[in-house]
Amino acid sequence: MDTNERRHPTRTPPAAARGVHLACPLCGWSDVTGFVLQCPACSGAVEPVVDLDRARVRGHERPELAYLDFLPVDEHDLPPGTFSVATPCRPAPALGAAIGVPGLWVKDESRQPTGTTKDRFAAVVLGVFARLGISTWVAASTGNSSTALAAAVPRDGSVRAHLFCGRDFVAEHRIAVDEHVTLTVVDGTYAEATATARRFAAARGLVWEGGFFNWARREGLKLTYLEAYDEMAAAGVAPDVVVQAISSGMGMMAARKGTDEYLRTGRLAREPRFLMVQQDTCAPMARAWREGRTELTDDDVVTAPDGLGRAILLGDGRATYPYMHRIAADSGGAIVEVSQDDLRTARARLLELEGLDVCHSSAATVASLRNEAMAGRIGRHEVVLVNLTGRHGLARTGMSAAGHGGRAGAR
Repeated sequence: MDTNERRHPTRTPPAAARGVHLACPLCGWSDVTGFVLQCPACSGAVEPVVDLDRARVRGHERPELAYLDFLPVDEHDLPPGTFSVATPCRPAPALGAAIGVPGLWVKDESRQPTGTTKDRFAAVVLGVFARLGISTWVAASTGNSSTALAAAVPRDGSVRAHLFCGRDFVAEHRIAVDEHVTLTVVDGTYAEATATARRFAAARGLVWEGGFFNWARREGLKLTYLEAYDEMAAAGVAPDVVVQAISSGMGMMAARKGTDEYLRTGRLAREPRFLMVQQDTCAPMARAWREGRTELTDDDVVTAPDGLGRAILLGDGRATYPYMHRIAADSGGAIVEVSQDDLRTARARLLELEGLDVCHSSAATVASLRNEAMAGRIGRHEVVLVNLTGRHGLARTGMSAAGHGGRAGAR
């Protein structure tokens, strides 16, 4: 366990009200504890296990309250305000016909308040932190995650967030910094910004928010899929294939967790295949999958990732690829890559045929489906759900490095 985790004992264990505990799916370790990011026995990603015997979907406009019974928090833990919204999941017949997937459904997460699916986890992360008495924490992001988290930070002085990013991703952050939220710009990549952020947290005894390994993030993101499954079920269909673009794969890990919970509670009859997509300029996981490898090595790291899909520019996937490989293998899915030209074409088709102005990372899902359908790996009879994770042309808000200009370029 990290030093900064030991310095923050829990105010209330997550299990207090509804039988929640943390567990490691890899080795079976479990405990009722605080903010543990990785299993102390095997270093695997841990998951909260919620008692779902009486779980139900509530009628509420806030997703985290509608699906509260599936989350490791209580209502009073969550910050007040609307940080995510229910988004439409609908058939896309014109686009589906054009790419050879007539049973295409799209989940439009571009409707979220800051424009991306990352808004899904903001209230849940803040709720878990409030439950555990964590008021000051450190995070790193390529933009969307930090933007969502910053939007949820209360401006009452009770929370302080220290955010870090690489210089190439400054423009992706839509954050109004103040005494509650700071943004430190690092002269380097996302990986270097993350390393700097972790050193900052450790040196000051602060909580490292955890990124992919923060189970509270994944709990929030899974609501995208619970909502989509319910919307599809109302139309009498269920997905045979689920598609999402990935960088670390946090969203796909969340999708698998939500799917497992819906299977266990009988709200979903069968598990779909999970198809993950990367772009050809930054595709370490897709290439390892194609070569039949279960792990990435140092040689797989993309040191200066670049490409149209800005939200999926993670060059070092060594820590999370084994989880993605397992999800793809266990479900009969795959991890694939698409070209930059494919991204441009898919994004244009989404706009022209369905009126959806999404980012290139979102369009990667449609690009991959066209390729998979042409290769005969997706049948015309299959129902396919794609998660369009964010919109194109996100508006910027006022921002200055570190809030006071004091730590820009820190290494």
